[in-house]
Amino acid sequence: MKKWIGILLLACFVITLPVIAAAEGDSAIKQHATGDEVALVQMRLRDLGYLNYRPTGKFSDMTVEAVKRFQTQSGIAPDGQVGDATYQALFSSDAKRAPISSSIKKVSGPAYTGTVQTKGELLSWENIDPLIPVETQFSVQDFNTGKTFQLIRTGGVNCAYVATPSPADYDTYRAIFGGGDTWEHRSVLVSVDGHTYAASLFGMPTGGDDLYGSGMQGHTFLYFNNSKTDVSALPDEEHIQAVVRAGQ
Repeated sequence: MKKWIGILLLACFVITLPVIAAAEGDSAIKQHATGDEVALVQMRLRDLGYLNYRPTGKFSDMTVEAVKRFQTQSGIAPDGQVGDATYQALFSSDAKRAPISSSIKKVSGPAYTGTVQTKGELLSWENIDPLIPVETQFSVQDFNTGKTFQLIRTGGVNCAYVATPSPADYDTYRAIFGGGDTWEHRSVLVSVDGHTYAASLFGMPTGGDDLYGSGMQGHTFLYFNNSKTDVSALPDEEHIQAVVRAGQ
């Protein structure tokens, strides 16, 4: 009797093994997958500098390579799949940022000149958000140089997605970042309805359509006090420092 029980248990174990293995394998997000979960991964990879295009929801070759680069930076075997270990590392608060590509100019904008004496109010994002609904145009002043230009909000939930409305505005935007696209987080002052708020502007547009014919491809990011990434609502330490620098 014991012999038959042992045989039955062994048979159950053997039959179950492939099912467990298949379930674990299927839990990873892989190439050719589609849907919101893929878009979420792409957004986070973009936040960390591994992708430079808008989320498509399609796990393509470019996404595979971006995942591999992230895995390599994070000490994870680079298989291009988003399994449990990769997912946890990707959405952790100390996720590894992409190193600056050699193809990107390693420049920063002009240093502080003392031109701007006024500082902005450290109003929280929750209060700023309703003041600048999508398609609102407002004035921005670079805290370091005093250069002023216009931005339009194009979207965003935990921070503002913004784009320049004209070629002249885009030229000024590029000038404050040293004349090119960089990973710099720049302290700026945003003027809305007669009030001035401390903010941080990112120097690397995402890539995408030129929304207003200004020359900016896609949008960039504008952070205020307590702003976070749109993926998993994580804080960005570099933006926090830039906001505080321009705030009072």
